[in-house]
Amino acid sequence: MKVNIKKTTIGTMLSVEMKAGDMINLEPGAIFSSTGEIEINSGLAGGLASSALRMLGGSESAFINKVVAKEDLLLEAGTPLPSEIAEVDLNGAMILGDGVYLAHTGDITVSSKFGGLTSLASGAGLMFLHAEGKGKLYLAGGESLFMKKLKQGEKFIVDNACFVGVDASAAIEKFFAGKDLVSKIVGGEGIMLKITGPATVYYQTESPASLATYLTKYFKG
Repeated sequence: MKVNIKKTTIGTMLSVEMKAGDMINLEPGAIFSSTGEIEINSGLAGGLASSALRMLGGSESAFINKVVAKEDLLLEAGTPLPSEIAEVDLNGAMILGDGVYLAHTGDITVSSKFGGLTSLASGAGLMFLHAEGKGKLYLAGGESLFMKKLKQGEKFIVDNACFVGVDASAAIEKFFAGKDLVSKIVGGEGIMLKITGPATVYYQTESPASLATYLTKYFKG
């Protein structure tokens, strides 16, 4: 199986060359097209308890689709809104932001875990999305997606809505950007994340959820 990230007019998508018997895991609703017959098996992500937490923790589905090629084919998949996709060579664990998981191959488990106050910083309520194992992980960031490698002790601050993912071992702190109460409420920045290296941080210029909320204001009828 060969997975390519293909440029579109206003974003990117996955173009997956599959042989008969190949399998890829996808977020429900991600498939655009297929040139051949596929079999889709929808399963709970990480078990019943973890799936319920995944759904309650943010805008994530409780299910992940296992898509199997019944013949040689080309599968296309992506997100409803314009996004940039990153391929992550996962060999360990990552904490992910809300709504950024798109797909994975290999031996990876996607679940939700209780994160206490730390998880609030990633915009996922009391839970955070957790990907663990070895394989290829595909994350979709709104508009543009960036990666930053932090050295030991190096700090990086990112808005919680722009957070995409970071190594699960990274030190993460949350704080309000406003200096006083009024600034905290009307300043527009809200909760920020301070991440201390060593770590690899992925972040986006605009979260799909924030973009959808913004557009909704102009299309209320």
